[in-house]
Amino acid sequence: MAEEVITIEDNDALLAKLKAEKEAAVKFQKRRHTAWRETYELYRDIVETNELTQRQEVNIPIMRETKKTLLSDIDEPPDVIFDCLEKGDEAREKEIYINEIWQDDYDKCNFEGIDILEKNNVLLYGRTFKILNFTDGKFTVEVPDNLDIVVDPKVNPLDIETAKYFVRLHIYKSLRTILADPKYEEEGKKKLKQYLQGQDRGLIQFAENYDEENQKSKEEILDSLGIDNFDELNAADLEVELNEHFTLIWDKKKKEFVRYVVVVGADNAILSKKTLKEVLGIEFWPVTTWADDLDNKDFWSDGIGDIVRTPNKVMNIYFSTMLENRVYRNLGMFWYLPVPGYDPQTFEPEPFGQYPAPLVEEGGRYMPVEQVIRRMDIPALEENLVSIDFLIKLIERATAATAIKKGVSEKKQITLGEVQEITEEASKRIVSIAKFYRRAWKEFAWKWRGIREANASKKTPIKIYKKEIKGSYLEKAIYPKDWISDAGYRERVQSSSEQEGDRVRGLNKLFAIQARFPNNLAVQKIVEKRMLDTLDLTPDEMREIKSAEKAPQAPAGILPGTPPGTPGAVPPMPQKAEKPY
Repeated sequence: MAEEVITIEDNDALLAKLKAEKEAAVKFQKRRHTAWRETYELYRDIVETNELTQRQEVNIPIMRETKKTLLSDIDEPPDVIFDCLEKGDEAREKEIYINEIWQDDYDKCNFEGIDILEKNNVLLYGRTFKILNFTDGKFTVEVPDNLDIVVDPKVNPLDIETAKYFVRLHIYKSLRTILADPKYEEEGKKKLKQYLQGQDRGLIQFAENYDEENQKSKEEILDSLGIDNFDELNAADLEVELNEHFTLIWDKKKKEFVRYVVVVGADNAILSKKTLKEVLGIEFWPVTTWADDLDNKDFWSDGIGDIVRTPNKVMNIYFSTMLENRVYRNLGMFWYLPVPGYDPQTFEPEPFGQYPAPLVEEGGRYMPVEQVIRRMDIPALEENLVSIDFLIKLIERATAATAIKKGVSEKKQITLGEVQEITEEASKRIVSIAKFYRRAWKEFAWKWRGIREANASKKTPIKIYKKEIKGSYLEKAIYPKDWISDAGYRERVQSSSEQEGDRVRGLNKLFAIQARFPNNLAVQKIVEKRMLDTLDLTPDEMREIKSAEKAPQAPAGILPGTPPGTPGAVPPMPQKAEKPY
């Protein structure tokens, strides 16, 4: 294989390999750029006018409406629980500690916001990524723009670990920062400086032509948002584009491919090349990805935005022509008879205004004004509303974002049972999206644990805080030996929507059993416990409810604890003597 002869020592061959990989990945993604840009512009209510079909800057916000509707049902990130594979009380303590570390990073890294960004990308573009890192003693995670990451075209859409490489694009740093950074190689800095001195490419140093096209796609989106001073935003210093190549490189000693991270400046200078083991202490790709509509033929699969995009554009054309038609009808257009000396002028419309008309003589009499100047008949385009309504229903059926889900009642009368059935079926289709990304969260959890374990410091403990029942917080400093398990962990991931559905179905089954055994105390206790578990109660509230349930119930109108004989108290019922057998 050609790849086997390329080693980490041969910079020229390595640079050529990285360029070839990047070019193939960018070209594989490039075919999606136009669709992504149109989807984003429709989502942001930005339209392009033309002289033929859409002359007015109007947009029906069906893209935003559909995305918001679907997001409202799937916006809860799944619950992740780490189960230690060891046995004994020490394993239980490790479980507590690692789950608390997860919750601490959950808050500090804003995993909930990360989850929302991911779902936005999937709904609009079809696929999303999370990139994991560990810098300055802290775990970090970010969701890159899809235009900022390209992947091996031969990757298995179900498993990012099958990718031979992926590249992070559009990382901009000033030249002075690069030259002052000690983690970059001196030889690479020298080569980069020489290359830039021999070029005259303005403030921002782009890579090859295929990457300029990728960057142009990003700038077109910025232009559509009204940001046209992109160069000025980076004018503080000479900006250089860096690329992070995560790739496989042949190791002569190990006789196998090893995963490397190579930083390349301006596509012409290798600034850093280290193994993933050296950088993060891991041997898996520090990235996760998932998609809603998986396709084994295409990694860059479609999203909900692709379903909505074309109907939305057609609806905008209908709406634009209808608006223009309404304007023309309101202003009015007229026919007039061409008479010598009569040159129609534009008159300012005003209340009780009077306007001249030509005198046209015919048969010895003047013709009526109605025969000289006649209003042009402009028929209303009311059928456009019917067409728009049809397209909206088409989108709702295709995306499961029904009118009922949007909080809009249908015109026709339907029964409550039919409403519930429609809502339930739509919910099943929406919840299916959560099933796709649940696996990605499971992968994210074990990669988070792997990076955390690989970068755990024996000298610097992790501080976690736990709230007591009384409300005060306790601080605990934990070291790697306290939470890292030799046997490992098993990650359990369950989406909140599925948990809620399982709880409701379980309660319905228990209610059926309770109806069959109404006098069974064990069933009664189980039902009561399951019902209370569905509520977010504090331990004190739970104890208060249970203690009140165990307390004897006083008759209506009598305060508890009222002794017999007190005015208003109910006298005890006389006991009948039992008859002997």
